[in-house]
Amino acid sequence: MTAILMHDIEVRDGSGEKLRTMRIKSEDHTVHEWTNSVVMLTHTSSSQRLAVVVLDAKNHKKVLVEVPHNKSYSNRASDFIMEIFGVNSNGKIVTCCTRSLDPNEQNETIDPVEGLNQLQLSRRHISKAKYEIRFSSSDGTKFIFLTESETDEKHFFQCASGTTKYEIPFPLKPTKEYEINVFRGECLDPGRFTLSEHGSLKFQAAMSKGRLSSLHKRATEFCNDRDLHRRIHFLYRNKPHQYFDKIRSQNRGEMKRYMKNDGGDQASPLNRAIPGLFFSAFYLKTPDGQLILPPDSPFGDQRFHVAVPFFLNSKNNLYFADFYCHYTNHHVTLVVTEANSESDKFCKENLIFLESFNNPFLYYNRLKHCFFINTSFNVEVFYTENINIVVCDWVNPFSQILDSLHHLLLKQYVSGSII
Repeated sequence: MTAILMHDIEVRDGSGEKLRTMRIKSEDHTVHEWTNSVVMLTHTSSSQRLAVVVLDAKNHKKVLVEVPHNKSYSNRASDFIMEIFGVNSNGKIVTCCTRSLDPNEQNETIDPVEGLNQLQLSRRHISKAKYEIRFSSSDGTKFIFLTESETDEKHFFQCASGTTKYEIPFPLKPTKEYEINVFRGECLDPGRFTLSEHGSLKFQAAMSKGRLSSLHKRATEFCNDRDLHRRIHFLYRNKPHQYFDKIRSQNRGEMKRYMKNDGGDQASPLNRAIPGLFFSAFYLKTPDGQLILPPDSPFGDQRFHVAVPFFLNSKNNLYFADFYCHYTNHHVTLVVTEANSESDKFCKENLIFLESFNNPFLYYNRLKHCFFINTSFNVEVFYTENINIVVCDWVNPFSQILDSLHHLLLKQYVSGSII
């Protein structure tokens, strides 16, 4: 195939002395996709990215790259490597190459980034595998490299100064592993930047709703034995007593929801998507089939008990979010949202809606007028609103007898109303 000239690149050091010139060519099947070029300069011994040039590939054949002056490293041509990326109109990197500035050396690969200050990154799952990248600082232009780990397919995006987030313009492939590298640069003049910070993160993209439907079907088949259903009065949350003391003294009793992390299933649609509070419905079963609370918990020495009708009622919606195995225990994750809230809108798009009186996991039995849990697996409930523990002060140490509490809560919530 014919090699077509894309750029004549001239590299100078901080004093303006020419270090090297090079010609960048591409095969003709790539040229028609190549709309923008990204040139990154790296100091080899420190693996420190120093500068980036971003330009229109069609209209800028001649490119000037200047090595920022820094007394901590030498300006010898052999100490630098240049990466050139060809990017299409959708941000996909269609070609890339690496060149040493020393004409006598072979092309080299580049080690992981060192030397730059740390840029804190996080991600948020917006909906249906669309993601938003968030930065710790709004200063400087951000240069984003997105890589799908399995195929090594890469994309490049540029985010202007003044913002702390960037939405990836297409949905990621469900359950695939991705890596994101972000560099923060200060503009020297149009298209030329020095780099000062770097951040990276790896994650697995959320599963599709179709995949979640398959998990829902498997979970339903797994727990079809009605003999394993037991009556339940409340859900609980284990935390150290200092956690609840701080809520009372500093938050006016408000137990605030937090963003779901990557714990549990790495491909859960809930991960980095919506905030909430986890409650457990896990009980131990005695030889005669009765349910008892676990005697202790690795999560803390106090339990916050909330009657099940607080969650399952006409003002809330219930969703199936996940079914997975952790060692030998099977887990089902349910989500309770306030109807028509922002979290509820997310769940309608990404999760499986459940009837609170007609599902095999956690439900209200209209004939027996009570709630039941399926003991085939560990059921956890993610509640997407804050809870005030002063107004409903149901925190009890493990040693406290809870039978009277059961009746108190049921009387308080069931009388009147709920389903």
